[in-house]
Amino acid sequence: MPTPISRLPASAYSRAADPRPIDLRLDANEGAGPTPEFLDVLRPSRDAVMSYPSARALEAEIASDEGIAPERVIVTAGADDALERICRAYLEPGREVILTDPTFEMLPRFSSLCGADIRAATWRNGPYPLARAMELLSPRTAAVFVVSPNNPTGLTATEADVRTLCEAAPDAIIVLDHAYIEFADEDIGPKVRHLPNLVITRTFSKAWGLAGLRIGYAEGPAAVIHGLRSAGLPYTTSGLSLEIVRRWRREGRSATAAFISGVRRERALLIECLRGAGAECSDSQGNFVFARFRDAAFTADCLAGLGIAVRRYGGALADSLRITVPADPASGERLRAALRAALRP
Repeated sequence: MPTPISRLPASAYSRAADPRPIDLRLDANEGAGPTPEFLDVLRPSRDAVMSYPSARALEAEIASDEGIAPERVIVTAGADDALERICRAYLEPGREVILTDPTFEMLPRFSSLCGADIRAATWRNGPYPLARAMELLSPRTAAVFVVSPNNPTGLTATEADVRTLCEAAPDAIIVLDHAYIEFADEDIGPKVRHLPNLVITRTFSKAWGLAGLRIGYAEGPAAVIHGLRSAGLPYTTSGLSLEIVRRWRREGRSATAAFISGVRRERALLIECLRGAGAECSDSQGNFVFARFRDAAFTADCLAGLGIAVRRYGGALADSLRITVPADPASGERLRAALRAALRP
């Protein structure tokens, strides 16, 4: 039997299934999604089903909204696809990638599959660890990934952080993963998007609530985007998904804005609740809150017993949970009541 390459991850990414009856899933950071009225009248075109898809129309619309040329945008199968293309284009054995620890867990997987050496700067609290990231830079550095808001902590980097990295490593690609930026207090993308070695990745899975459609995009210098087109399959996005995303971008802006506002409101209440009950909680800017508990496993089990799923971790993060913030007040109050019962029974 053929032997897989040694750098293949030991296990595939998966979400653990809880055998208990869960009816409030707060473990995947998914958005609210389109309204029932939008879905009820959805009529996909025949061309979206029978023809090979083209994302050019969506790329042009994104570029127009952001005031950049269409050749600076590539639509991908979720932001994951964009990040993997970047790794495939720029990483190989003998090159190094700089990440934070913790960060979006697919990044070390993609980097390892490309054979790159991973160098990590610890970032569990406070500002982005710029000084440590600068120390890790070397002539072998090919890419630096800055996830902001960071997953799972919700912490953010600043415009100055990104500019400093781009200037210090002009021969490396600097990637600003903005999957959760809609929930943050400030979007630094417009201030840094024209830096010559910066790529920004975005997704429609979170704030827009379209995770099941698998549509994201990357924007950056035209030459870099051209390379990313060559680093992946030609038809990674479905015509149906592209058609729905384009329509929801036009018709769902007010619903999406209301969802974001609800998340921000409930996030503040959740952080207050967690800290009041004795948990250590980050100042998250995402649609989730990352908290450290005296007994994280017990807390997660108590919540699951009440029908609420949250994200659990192993290893160095076994003492912490990531909790997606519900946007509606009823679910928010239910979550806070369950947390109070679990932490101060």
